[in-house]
Amino acid sequence: MPARRHLRGLICALAGLWAGLASVAPAEAADAPTPPAIGPIDYTQPGQLVAVAGARRLNLRCIGAGAPTVVLDAGGGEYSYTWRGVQTAIARVTRVCAYDRAGYGFSDPNDRPATAANIVDDLHTALARAGVNPPFVLVGQSAGGLYVTLYADTYLPDVVGMVLVDPGFSSQSQDDYSVAPRSPDELARERTEKADFRALLRRCADLARAKDVGAMTGKCPCGPTAVDGPAFAAHLVQYCAGPKPYEAMLAEDAALLGVPGSGPSQSEAEEAAAARPFGAMPLIVLTQSRGFGYGDAGTAELKAKRMIAWRAGHAALVGRSTRGKLMMPPNSGHMIQLSQPRAVIDAVLEVVNAGR
Repeated sequence: MPARRHLRGLICALAGLWAGLASVAPAEAADAPTPPAIGPIDYTQPGQLVAVAGARRLNLRCIGAGAPTVVLDAGGGEYSYTWRGVQTAIARVTRVCAYDRAGYGFSDPNDRPATAANIVDDLHTALARAGVNPPFVLVGQSAGGLYVTLYADTYLPDVVGMVLVDPGFSSQSQDDYSVAPRSPDELARERTEKADFRALLRRCADLARAKDVGAMTGKCPCGPTAVDGPAFAAHLVQYCAGPKPYEAMLAEDAALLGVPGSGPSQSEAEEAAAARPFGAMPLIVLTQSRGFGYGDAGTAELKAKRMIAWRAGHAALVGRSTRGKLMMPPNSGHMIQLSQPRAVIDAVLEVVNAGR
């Protein structure tokens, strides 16, 4: 699933209106708590660290009040900071929770394979133990789209709506190879590229454990970008100097994307096996308008075919609900929550209201 520029390659929110308050007598109204003001979120600090298995904890960041609760799941290699352009806006109108998958952000490293089923189990456990109860509107971007789709497949009664932001899907690998068959030499090159990327991640983790930051600078796929503010950029420098993000990327990549030409990955297969109709659940899929460059490889015709397969997968997701809708924000790339946050917010407002 194509991810942000930090990841080099394919490692493939939200609002509503507060529930209307029941009218109360004047004396009761005087004692009613005032909803907290929603200010800027400090993503350089953890939110609530929730134990999910023994001492292992996930970072859950919930703000706002109201129902349904919106749950945000980031793309591959990303964590809750990716929702910085939408979470506060959502929190002004309903409760919204972003979280860091195991090994990312402030969450503890994983102690089991980072498959889609295990990721869904982690999230379900964290929400329950934190007292974050359904109904939920699930929002996932890229790989997070695959994960929240599997969550809905598994716990459909808890889910009243979904917004999928340029999401990955279960047939992604197969569809890509069906529209763009590779020669033996091309498959060998792609497999080498994948092996090289994984070797880079292992090398970065080793350098981080050795505290050789100098050798990591400019070489490891993690770090601040021009759009990160000074405070978060400083936090990212420290975060990327540790082994956690590289180990988390390795674990997720192993399950998320299979070896080129070898069929679906484990995470894709888990979602395919669990897939079910979503009935009349409100569902919006946001698909990017620009198209992936796929690096310098391939002809313009090949790239266009691969985008057709990508968008066809999104149309298939929409078809799983009788109230599904496909939307393409103008001039949008893969990270729609960053480039077009208003489009994501508006989509979730629509789904939250429909889910009520």
